[in-house]
Amino acid sequence: MIESHDGGWTASAAGLETARHPDGGLLVRALGDREGPVLHYTRAEIDAFVRGVRDGEFDDLAS
Repeated sequence: MIESHDGGWTASAAGLETARHPDGGLLVRALGDREGPVLHYTRAEIDAFVRGVRDGEFDDLAS
């Protein structure tokens, strides 16, 4: 299982938990499923996602 650098997972209202990876990336898993799959997004992937949100690339998903 992938663990965060400090082992600190933060729960969200969306039913997910997130944690920082030592390489600067982001770890995401289902809330409460400690043995389940963990998605690892690199810093570059997170930056691209945030740019896309700011540029309105996902606005159609909110309507």
